[in-house]
Amino acid sequence: MNKLKSFLMGFILLIMTFIIIVLVALIYRANDRMSVKSYIFQVNNFANQRVGELQNINDISDEDLRNKLIKKYISEYFKVIPGETDIENRPVLYMLSTPNARKQWQNGEAKNIAQMSAKNMFRMVHVPDDGIATLNRPADYNYKDAAYQKIYYSVRYYMQTWKEANKMGTNPVFEQGTINIEAVFQPGIVENMDIQKYLEKGYSPAGLFNFKVTNIGNKEF
Repeated sequence: MNKLKSFLMGFILLIMTFIIIVLVALIYRANDRMSVKSYIFQVNNFANQRVGELQNINDISDEDLRNKLIKKYISEYFKVIPGETDIENRPVLYMLSTPNARKQWQNGEAKNIAQMSAKNMFRMVHVPDDGIATLNRPADYNYKDAAYQKIYYSVRYYMQTWKEANKMGTNPVFEQGTINIEAVFQPGIVENMDIQKYLEKGYSPAGLFNFKVTNIGNKEF
């Protein structure tokens, strides 16, 4: 009788062991088949500004190209990155500025940016499509045919500032303002520029164009 009980217990243990092995194998295979799908989440603010198809420069109007460069400049001029130590290391801003404009930024907004960055604040800037107006461009002025001429632009911008970075519950502070800039612009690429080498070095495409900000101010000059 005892032998029969021992046999049955052994048989039951064997079945339980087999079941456990099968379960472990199924779990392992399920884990092996598991995949992580990555998604890029885009904040609701300005969500329509997604990366689109590459554009042929010949298909972009003079005003549209000019506006894109101005928007890029204003973004670099005001942006604040939390904990940034080398505030003045902004190649795009430097490439699109004359020495005079760079000095104005260094003595003005750059100091404010340094203070905000030290407090781990974060700031984004947006210039709407209808936010750029010329102040002194002649009615018959043609960017392609005219020699470099300094023209004043009034640029309306919107800013979002997070006073505490990387904190989900922090709501941004919304501000708007207008800045006047003086700039020279002519459609086309800078002469004698090796575009391939330039881009291979990781430089911004914005620096390829004939565009320079020469003066900056919040009031009319």
